[in-house]
Amino acid sequence: MKNAAVIDIKRKPPKTWEEALERFLLWKCSQGAAERTIKGHTFAVGLFFRRFPTAWSATCRDCLLRHMAQEGMAPATYNMRLKTFRPFFEFCVNEGAFSSSPAEGLKYRKNEPRVVDHSMKDVRKILDAIGTSTYPTLRDTCLILFQLDTGVRPSEALQLRPADVDLFSRRAVVRAATAKTRKGRNLFFSEHTAAVMKRLLDVRPEEWSADLPIFCTAYGTQWSTHSWSVNLRRHAGKAGLKRFSAYDLRHKHALEYLRNGGDVMTLSAEMGHSSLETTQGYLALASSDIQRVHEKASPVQGLFPEKRKRAGKLV
Repeated sequence: MKNAAVIDIKRKPPKTWEEALERFLLWKCSQGAAERTIKGHTFAVGLFFRRFPTAWSATCRDCLLRHMAQEGMAPATYNMRLKTFRPFFEFCVNEGAFSSSPAEGLKYRKNEPRVVDHSMKDVRKILDAIGTSTYPTLRDTCLILFQLDTGVRPSEALQLRPADVDLFSRRAVVRAATAKTRKGRNLFFSEHTAAVMKRLLDVRPEEWSADLPIFCTAYGTQWSTHSWSVNLRRHAGKAGLKRFSAYDLRHKHALEYLRNGGDVMTLSAEMGHSSLETTQGYLALASSDIQRVHEKASPVQGLFPEKRKRAGKLV
């Protein structure tokens, strides 16, 4: 018997960044990455190498540092870029393209949470400006109420299917496949929101697929978070407000939940945060709330209670 030939099955390193990105995206898909995550990696990595055509070489580290050191870059933008480059270059190291990651040693920047606290009067102004006379306005009204009621992320809300919602028990399920953290969770909403959503589902054409999300276009196609944000800004302008984003509704839900006696533990689970620390940092109370709570809870204030004057005889 002749000796069997030895075949080298070792995977060859990618020769170009395009090949590396293609392999990386296939790997991310196999790990169950969301479509928006894939698009984010594709855009960020492509932008970097188009800006620095010679970066796929020994100069990659220097090019990356220059890309990350743009003047005036907000911490959130910096962290978003780093969140994309870290796993990509670690993958490239495992594939043999680099001996060490060009992103090695780069740390996330501290980013103070941006909490937007619109008044409930402003929310009401927007709802009054929208109305419910057409399918798009009914959809937008329902989506505002649902986000305000549950604190769901806009991207998660726009992927809810009719089968994900139980109007009788007033519960919705964010599937693991559509959740940002890849963990499913339950959401609960009020009777009023349930009534508006029932009306929205009742006017839904029978020929629309059951897999089509609840909040879709008037033509029965998938709706994007960008389009929803544009719509909401237009509604806010019509109501006389300068700005109002789809994510502001998530902030508003969290703040009102805490103000009305809710606790951080259950709020964290409802919001779908990966840790309690995220909830505490992301949902910082407005300074006026902190001052109001301090006035009630201050030990020193308890030592010297306010003395109220007794009303005298009326003339």
